[in-house]
Amino acid sequence: MGKIIFSKKNSDLFDFMHFSEWILKVFGLYVFIFIISSCNHSPQITFKHHIIDSPLTAEVWGTGGFTLADYDKDGDLDVTIQCRSDSAKVYWYENRGIDNWIRHFVGIGSEYQLGATAFDVDRDSNVDLVLGHVWFRNSGNLQNEPDVEWEEHYYNGDMLEENHDIVTADLNLDNIDEIIMYNQTSSTLRAYNLTDPFNWTYADIASDVDENYVHSGIFPNGVVDLNNDNYPDVIMPIYWYKNPGMTGTSWEKVAYPYTPIVPNPYGAGMRVWAGEMNDDGLNDFIYADCDVQFSKVYLLINEGKGESWIKEELPLPKSNVGESGSFHSMQVADFDNDGDLDVFSGEQEDDTKLMKPEGLWERGIIFQNIGTLKKPKFEAIIINEDNPGWHDALIGDVDGDGDIDIVSKIWKADEIDFHLDYWENKTK
Repeated sequence: MGKIIFSKKNSDLFDFMHFSEWILKVFGLYVFIFIISSCNHSPQITFKHHIIDSPLTAEVWGTGGFTLADYDKDGDLDVTIQCRSDSAKVYWYENRGIDNWIRHFVGIGSEYQLGATAFDVDRDSNVDLVLGHVWFRNSGNLQNEPDVEWEEHYYNGDMLEENHDIVTADLNLDNIDEIIMYNQTSSTLRAYNLTDPFNWTYADIASDVDENYVHSGIFPNGVVDLNNDNYPDVIMPIYWYKNPGMTGTSWEKVAYPYTPIVPNPYGAGMRVWAGEMNDDGLNDFIYADCDVQFSKVYLLINEGKGESWIKEELPLPKSNVGESGSFHSMQVADFDNDGDLDVFSGEQEDDTKLMKPEGLWERGIIFQNIGTLKKPKFEAIIINEDNPGWHDALIGDVDGDGDIDIVSKIWKADEIDFHLDYWENKTK
């Protein structure tokens, strides 16, 4: 091989090569920093308020029968609601655009009911509406006959008063979902079997839930397998109920680190969402206190079969009066489209003294996940403050643009007019 002779010319070339390498390294470092910064950047969460209906046909407290589903099979999401002061009438709102909702009559329930779920009871591919004591059968022809009255079907059971929470899940793994309801009046947590959709049978998960003065639970998503035996369990305040599977034994109460708030006007109440939060193969859950002031939102990480937990209080910004109200609405979804789960919770619009501090401006809050899939970390983003407040909230892609929107209702209006609201996700 020939020798390299370092002349001045070669030396200049050598220096230039080293300088070029240095430039590339510095440039590469900046590129690396830029990529890391971009990966850690959280989108700015923003929602725009729209009115679905105001004033509602309600003059006293109480709105229920609230669901979000594609009832007319036109590819977008519609809304149902029932008002206490409107003779127990139930309506569905046809979605014709984010500012164009058309109200149609569904039927008259047995009485006012709070809980509801959208579910295809008779498995005919049309979404039906289930309330406490009664379900309404979708005709399947709502695009052509939107005002036709729905068939009304009463189901058996001796549940009295209102069913506060109604959800669905396949408890016995027969590929047919059961309908699970909680009724504080009868202190009963009940599962309805729909093998015969026109002749429901039922079994009680627990008939002594209210021995600890429990007001609400399981909604919107409090049924999930916590102990990794494949059978969905049920989460309520104070205890979760272990599904016995096919053993024929009763459901077992299992305590978890629940933080009570006393005094409260109705008993221990919560909104709960359960699912995988930290990518470790175990289902966790998030719950928000409700129906009481000073409410908080908590994340519980499952450390093993639902018997060991790490509990974290989500950071909550101070309100205009320093304290929080009732976080009666809660949902979990990827609201900012960054691949991890965020949490929504909203304070209730109501003037009940033990429910809301005097003068509180109700807040809708997204707890944005700014951590990682394996280690979530949350930052509170207020998306709205003061009216309209939040009693229940449901989520879905209402406008069909690929992100998750929110619809909400109230329980008791601060002002004269009751209202039904839609929140368009404008996050970029």
